[in-house]
Amino acid sequence: MLRRRAEAVPNIALRPQCRVTGLVPTAGNSAVQGIRVDLGSGRPETIEADLVVDASGRAALTLTSLDALGWERPAETEIGIDLSYATAVVPIPDNAPSTWKLVLTQPDPPALAMHAVLVPMEDGRWIIAIAQHGTAARLETWDAFLEASRALTTPTVYHALRYATPPYGIRHYRFPASIWKHFERLPRLPRGVLPVADALCRFNPIHGQGMSSAAKQARLLQDMAGRAAAEPDPIAALQAGFMAEVPSVLETPWNMSASADLAFPATRGERPEKFEEAQQFEAALFRAAVADPVVHRAVMEVAQLLQPYRRLQRSDIMRRIEAVPAKAAA
Repeated sequence: MLRRRAEAVPNIALRPQCRVTGLVPTAGNSAVQGIRVDLGSGRPETIEADLVVDASGRAALTLTSLDALGWERPAETEIGIDLSYATAVVPIPDNAPSTWKLVLTQPDPPALAMHAVLVPMEDGRWIIAIAQHGTAARLETWDAFLEASRALTTPTVYHALRYATPPYGIRHYRFPASIWKHFERLPRLPRGVLPVADALCRFNPIHGQGMSSAAKQARLLQDMAGRAAAEPDPIAALQAGFMAEVPSVLETPWNMSASADLAFPATRGERPEKFEEAQQFEAALFRAAVADPVVHRAVMEVAQLLQPYRRLQRSDIMRRIEAVPAKAAA
C-alpha cells in the first residue's frame, strides 16, 4: 500500500533494480550535486539533486563524503544486544480468537532472554517472531519453534500455534547492535546531503519502532522544508533545522529500547546514571499496565510513538503506578 501511494504522487519516480554507488560532489567537494547509480547495465548514471536524503542502513554515502573532505565522523552510541529471531507465517486456525490485534510477550532478564510477537496480517494469516538475546540455537523446524514458544513468559503464543498448519519455512535474522550515529552533534554536513532513518539511528527491530521513527523523521523533514523555503539558503537552513530537531524524534524510541536491552547483563554498552532506579520504575510501570487500563493505554501510546516518554511520568500516571502493589505482578 505504501508503494502504491508513493507511485501515485506525480513528482515521485521509483527506480527498481537500481543501486546508488556514491554521491556526486561539486568541484570543491564541500557540497553534493547528485548521486551516481548503477542501473544494472554496467553504465553508471548521474541523477542531479539539490538535496540527497541518505536513508541507507549504515550511512555509507554520507560517511564517505565526510572522509573525502577530511571532516570528522560522528560519534556513535552503541548497544550490543546480539539479538536473533525466527519468523514464521501460518494460516490463522479456525478456533483462534478473531479479535486479536497483537500478542506480545516480554522477556524476564536475566532469567529469561526470549520474547515473541504475534500479529494478524492479510489473507487470514499470522506472522510470529520469537527473539532471543545472546547466543542461541536457530529454530530450524516447526517443532523447535513450538517448543520455544512454550518457554515464553505466558503460554498464549504456544496455545495459539499448537493447532496451526506448519509453515513452509522459517526465516532467521541476526541483529548485533543498536547504533545511534550522532550526526546532529557535528558542526556541519556537506551541503546537500541529509542522513535520516537507519542512517542516523538503527533500533533493535523486535521493539517495532524503526519504521515509525523513520515516518516521524519524514514528517519532520517535510515541516522543515516548508519553513526553510523562505530562507536565503533553503538547503543549509533545512539541514540545520532538521538536525536540531531530530533528537526529539529519536530519544523516546532509543531510550525505551535501550532500557529494555541494557537490563540483560551480557548487553554491551554504558548504563546511564540511576539505571537501577529506572529499572525499578519500569517494573512498577508494567505491573500497573497489567492492572490499570489507563496506564496500559499510556504505555502503548508511548511505545507506538504517539506520545513522548514523559507522558509516563505525568502526575496522573504516577499516582496510578503507585496505587498498584508489587504483589499485583503475580
